[in-house]
Amino acid sequence: MSSSPDAALDAYADAALALHFPTLTDEAAARVKAQFARIAQLAAPVLAYCVDACDEPAPVYRP
Repeated sequence: MSSSPDAALDAYADAALALHFPTLTDEAAARVKAQFARIAQLAAPVLAYCVDACDEPAPVYRP
């Protein structure tokens, strides 16, 4: 079993699709996996930011 992020993402997407959408076509499943990959790319910089216990939370926005 590979431990690459792409392999983990594919395994997660395959399991989720099999559970929730077992009759989804292969083409549609490929599009879902592509969206998962895009979401992972967008989230990577946020998840890479180190947050310390001493960091202050952002102020609450109240319009």
